[in-house]
Amino acid sequence: MKYSFAVVDDEKEQTDAVCEMLKRYFKETKGEYSVSVFHDGAELLTDYKPLYDVIFLDIEMEQINGMKTAKRIRKTDERTAIVFITRLARLAIGGYEVSALDFIVKPVEYDAFSYKMKKILSHVDKSKAVFFSIKQDDRIDFLNEDDITYIEVIDHSVVYHTVKGDYREWGTLKNAERQLTEGKFAYCNRCYIVNLRYVTKIEGDSVVVNGVPLIISRYKKKDFTEALLSFWGERTV
Repeated sequence: MKYSFAVVDDEKEQTDAVCEMLKRYFKETKGEYSVSVFHDGAELLTDYKPLYDVIFLDIEMEQINGMKTAKRIRKTDERTAIVFITRLARLAIGGYEVSALDFIVKPVEYDAFSYKMKKILSHVDKSKAVFFSIKQDDRIDFLNEDDITYIEVIDHSVVYHTVKGDYREWGTLKNAERQLTEGKFAYCNRCYIVNLRYVTKIEGDSVVVNGVPLIISRYKKKDFTEALLSFWGERTV
């Protein structure tokens, strides 16, 4: 997966520092990325398009400060992760108003930056929408995997249970699994793949998924429980 970043700061030495840290981080993790640099909020907002996975945004800028910039961004882009960069942590308190993911205090140190990046990219990986097609008779539907609550196999058909209704196509659970994002789904038994974000309770040999109880097989219970704990643990880091 390739990640896209924007770095917005009216101090060139700060944008250079963040860019160098991104370069070092992705060299160490052997990942791919692209970065665009802006020296003011107004520059970023000109013809803004939701192209970035993460925006590192300085709060204190002369023309349009970071908080105002973030509010403008949120009018058209609810997905991108906003991470404030500031000299004073108290200035980032209002970040909840724009659903900011985190903040980094200047001067930015690499160890702290690297630690934050693990959380940031975990969030990005889970929030990226993945669409795939479902063929039903003479029509094709495009599903967002985040709308799927669980997937069920019935005879030779796969049924996708979603928040918007059910969709059925010929196929196998193995083929369906190949299209799903790793770490977000898990088998509770050989007939069901569950979207872990919709699990509300495990009780005995059942798991409740969006209000629907499903059986957890004895052979899958350990792996399913570990996958669920890992999913929610990473989300609350």
